[in-house]
Amino acid sequence: MTTPKYVEQRSRVMLGNLPDDFLRVGSPNGENSSNAASQPRQAAQHAQQNYNQHNTATQITLGVIQAQLAKNYSLTKMDPYVRVRIGHSVFETHTDIRGGRYPNWNKTITSYIPRGIKTIHIEVFDEHTLTPDERIAYADYVLTDEALQGQFIDTWVPLSGKQGPEKEGQINITVYIRSVPYWSSVMPGPAAAPLMVVPQSNFGCWPYYVSGQPVTVGYPVGQQPLQNPNYHYPAQQQPQPYQPSEDDIKQMQEMFPTYDREVIIGVLENFRGNKDEAITSLLALSDK
Repeated sequence: MTTPKYVEQRSRVMLGNLPDDFLRVGSPNGENSSNAASQPRQAAQHAQQNYNQHNTATQITLGVIQAQLAKNYSLTKMDPYVRVRIGHSVFETHTDIRGGRYPNWNKTITSYIPRGIKTIHIEVFDEHTLTPDERIAYADYVLTDEALQGQFIDTWVPLSGKQGPEKEGQINITVYIRSVPYWSSVMPGPAAAPLMVVPQSNFGCWPYYVSGQPVTVGYPVGQQPLQNPNYHYPAQQQPQPYQPSEDDIKQMQEMFPTYDREVIIGVLENFRGNKDEAITSLLALSDK
């Protein structure tokens, strides 16, 4: 015998085919579900952007090449030099003795750009012996979008001074900007001695890694790592010599026209085509 309570509960049961939005949270169109599915992806992208932002540094390679000045402010030929300010860092070129109105420096400056800094302040001085050095000209160079995106820039910047705004001549500079790992800017480079890690016998021999620094795993004196005598270890193959492409050679020659072709090829072969390492090596050679 059916009770009234059973009849009431039976009437609440849904019979037939279930709708498409059954047990779906949100509107029938599925907008909330699509938003919920995209939230983890957006969170992952945001986390990756934050990681890249806080674990990389912006490095600038600035070349101060030459200048064409409008006037000679000395009884004899001037002895010009250049002072560059990038953020809170100040750099100076050598003095071109008797360079006059057409000095040459070919000085390469490597620095790190603080976040938010997009202007480089340039000043040209005439070096004096008995009196303070005289500022001849100055300019504020604003980094272009092309430079910030990593393109090599070779440009002439107009100079201002006593003659008026942008009437004191012009200076030739080159700009190359790239992002480097943050630890490479605060830790010693590969030329520094590698870090020696001696594994403890209680934990076995495990590899150790330190960000931005080569690591050597050491063993106690008289003890070598255990090897399986029944396993035939593959013979080590000698790496094939690397031959740089003609396009890479031409690109490096455009960036470093004072170097011979053989020198550029040798540097590219040494770093097996790694242009960033090759550029850093050539810049270090130019500073010596």
